[in-house]
Amino acid sequence: MVEELGTRSRRTELLIKGHLYELQEINDEVLGGRQGYPMSEQGYKATLVNVSECADLDVVDEVAEYIKESIQDNGERPKNRKIRRVARTKVTEAGYPANSYLNAA
Repeated sequence: MVEELGTRSRRTELLIKGHLYELQEINDEVLGGRQGYPMSEQGYKATLVNVSECADLDVVDEVAEYIKESIQDNGERPKNRKIRRVARTKVTEAGYPANSYLNAA
């Protein structure tokens, strides 16, 4: 059981880092610069981590995809408050209770 938790934790960490890397690439491609990106990235990371604590990794993937599509479709980074609301909705629709971080949005 301990190995499973450690593996899941590492798997979750790698998944979130991978999504953040992809978000950075999309940000650079679509927006052409990183001004303001570090603050956005911190918010996106916090949201993805909180989703992983509430739900399974498929929901983390869904939230990350939403952020990526939002940047590509709108040509700007979405506000973290909106991402948290979307994340809360996706967590709830998947049948999991949202935590206080997601509920605060």
